Amino acid sequence: MGNSTKTESLLIYLADPSHDGTGKVAVEIFPYNIGLIGSYAKKMLGDAVEIKLFKYVTPLLAALKDRPPAILGCSNYTWNSHLSEFLCKQAKIQNPNVLTVQGGTNYPFHSEGQLEFLSQRPFTDFHVFYEGENAFVGLVKAYIECREVKELREYPIDGVQSISPTTGRLVTGESVPRTKNLDEYPSPYVAGLLDEFFDGCLVPLLETNRGCPFTCNFCNAGMDYYGKVNRFSRDYLEREWRYIAPRSAEVGVTSVIFADNNFGMYPRDAGLCRLLKELQEDYGWPQRIISTTGKNHKKRIIEATEILGTALSINMSAQSMNPTVLKNIKRSNVRLDVYKEVNDVLLQQGRLQKGELIACLPGETFETFMAGLREMMACGTQQIYNYTLQLLYGTPYKDPKYREHWGYKGQWRIVPLDYGQYDGENIFDVEEVATESNTVPFSDYLRIRLVCLLTETMYNEYQYYELIRLLSEYGVSPLDWIWKTLDSLENAPESIQQIVESFVQDTKDELFDSEEELFEHYRDEDNYRKLMGGEAGHNVVFTYKGLLISQHLNEWISFITRICFDVIAEQGSSEIDLPRLELETHEIEKFLCAKWKGVLNDSVSIEDVALEMNYDILGWLGDSSEKRLASFKLKQPMDYRYYYTDIQLERRQEDLKRYGYDRIGLAKLYSRGVSYDLFRHVEVVQV
Repeated sequence: MGNSTKTESLLIYLADPSHDGTGKVAVEIFPYNIGLIGSYAKKMLGDAVEIKLFKYVTPLLAALKDRPPAILGCSNYTWNSHLSEFLCKQAKIQNPNVLTVQGGTNYPFHSEGQLEFLSQRPFTDFHVFYEGENAFVGLVKAYIECREVKELREYPIDGVQSISPTTGRLVTGESVPRTKNLDEYPSPYVAGLLDEFFDGCLVPLLETNRGCPFTCNFCNAGMDYYGKVNRFSRDYLEREWRYIAPRSAEVGVTSVIFADNNFGMYPRDAGLCRLLKELQEDYGWPQRIISTTGKNHKKRIIEATEILGTALSINMSAQSMNPTVLKNIKRSNVRLDVYKEVNDVLLQQGRLQKGELIACLPGETFETFMAGLREMMACGTQQIYNYTLQLLYGTPYKDPKYREHWGYKGQWRIVPLDYGQYDGENIFDVEEVATESNTVPFSDYLRIRLVCLLTETMYNEYQYYELIRLLSEYGVSPLDWIWKTLDSLENAPESIQQIVESFVQDTKDELFDSEEELFEHYRDEDNYRKLMGGEAGHNVVFTYKGLLISQHLNEWISFITRICFDVIAEQGSSEIDLPRLELETHEIEKFLCAKWKGVLNDSVSIEDVALEMNYDILGWLGDSSEKRLASFKLKQPMDYRYYYTDIQLERRQEDLKRYGYDRIGLAKLYSRGVSYDLFRHVEVVQV
């Protein structure tokens, strides 16, 4: 390589770009990933580099024109991969000699796929594989020695890959060993590199460790490279979190997101939860903690996370409840009795228990998926996320032979809200999902999606716990209630029928057989207009959940309450007192309509609601002796008050500011899983 005599500081732009073409930030989290890369580069290279971080597209485009950098580094995930390539293109337009590099999980793990991936991104010179901090510093050092990008692409550089300009072959350096002591990476928060992103919109992203000991084959963290867990020290994390807390509180951000794969699973996590509790008490932050909790050591997780109460929920990621499917995906789950024990404890504490299932896993059928859903409900899981299988890079699901073996058909859809027009060019980011396998035909895929909508809207977060409690009294599974609803949709109010029909049509319409077909479709002016209006390109399940609850609430509650009555009447014994059951379901309907009044609808008053009740619903819900609702029939009506707490109103304002209550905003809000925090509190009015 040739040597350079230039000694001036290199101007480096690092971007974790998020689409904002809809007027809303699609991924509203701090650019913590590039912050770590930037802070480590400054530590290792000092004044040899000048580093500027970007999250939003418009400021970056302006900076590329006003002051073109020597190096542009962009993150690469499914939600911003094509956006990052567009930004690399713009950087090349402004400065053809700029070095462009991407890094992130949306990247193949095998050489054939890597060559194809980079060939499709001609404006990206290099891509980092695996962890990025050390690899990026090594690339910058190589550039300092040789400022000719084409020449650099001819030689292996550890931790990065490129395509040789002369031979067209993949050029690969040695993989960089993972850093065991993560404290070597200075906190970008404490260093002040992320100060500008405390803007009242973005939510802080935290990380206490890296790696995952599990080998699930659908996840790109399941490979051996990430098998050992490395950690940041407690002192490091405390300094970082104490820096974040007052700044988040000052701008009204009450949430935080953990990037850990298994938060709460390790012995020290109880101490970290106590630290978060202290920050709650001192600053009112964080009030809402979004994380993926561990898959093992459930008792340890309960003990650790109960410190934070309802601010943190536990996620039991089962993915499948079928032993054969679990074997196929190289995964083992906790025993059902342990699973139920955890749920019982959480329910007693008033805390949410979350679970996950993935449709179309290898060997899964419609029947086994439904059986798993039934088992999870029987265990008392209050919120069940039903995901469509993503065919991700770094997993066997991109391998043609693996796909042929299981009969997979992949189709492409837009990642919700990840699109926009920038400098006159329409950019779309997409994901490939499994819509068929040799055990799940497309018709079953559609049925599963309908069940997912009803599970999300009727069951999750125990939004209608009162009806679930009544079903339980008569020994009826919530899944039977959902099935009965599905079978009775033709008798639903017309508005509900229209919602369901639109949901099915949108579920079909969002899928394309190739990226190119999708791009061509949405480059059409009329179709693009639908994207911008929220009629397409959204999370279909959460959008229609939002529409049902915000615009058709009373009709929806009346319909599912009637179905509750019907399924109990059908499945119960002949001894059921139907007139009494009619009174009970009517009373619960009144209770629910008042409790949900004004949810996600800013045109409805949020003032207190007063209502006379003929049953002591609160007494029934709080009774642990399993007395039937009939035992709580009142001789004289009782006055109930339905109200929002100050904290709820504060969060409501934060959500309204960040998301809005239009179609796009509702889908985004529900994707954050906050339904349980939306409905009113209830109390007896003391006379």
